[in-house]
Amino acid sequence: MKKVKFLKFTMAFFACVLAVAMGSCDKNDDPKVPDLKCTPSKVEVAPGKTATVTVSGGTAPFTVTSSNTKIATAKADKNTITITGLKDGTATMLISDSKKLTGKIPVVVKAAASGLDFDKKSVSVTVGKEEAVTVKDGSAPYTATAKDTKIATATVKDGKIIIKGVKAGSTSVTVTDKNKKTGTILVTVK
Repeated sequence: MKKVKFLKFTMAFFACVLAVAMGSCDKNDDPKVPDLKCTPSKVEVAPGKTATVTVSGGTAPFTVTSSNTKIATAKADKNTITITGLKDGTATMLISDSKKLTGKIPVVVKAAASGLDFDKKSVSVTVGKEEAVTVKDGSAPYTATAKDTKIATATVKDGKIIIKGVKAGSTSVTVTDKNKKTGTILVTVK
């Protein structure tokens, strides 16, 4: 009888130990390896242009490879990654350091939208007077915003930008069309 109780107790004890051991195997006890931090975390660049990204949280030397070398390429110099846009599209830059830490930078290559063009790139106006500027391209309606309204104001009338001098000085007027294309007019008030 004592042997049966001892045997039951021993089996129950081993069953508990086995359950605890199996339960602890469900967890991933390996520490998470931190990823490299890239600033900025994503890049938009025009074809033929470059963008730079700073890498932190890793150990040099860094290596970088492009997921699509027809769209963008990259090279590493110390903790700076220089990305060159080649043609419109997307790619991902894969970065690794000497200790196998990794990071990714999504890259979008697209041509920069051309800005609005005006019949006058800059205007000179006297205090209290107005000067009209015509938008040569773009899609109406337009909005016009003076950078410093204490020097000049800007309004849109009949598709033209009307700039009025308020006080002597220099400022600029930013014009935006309905497609979000923008252009800048330099303003001098005498």
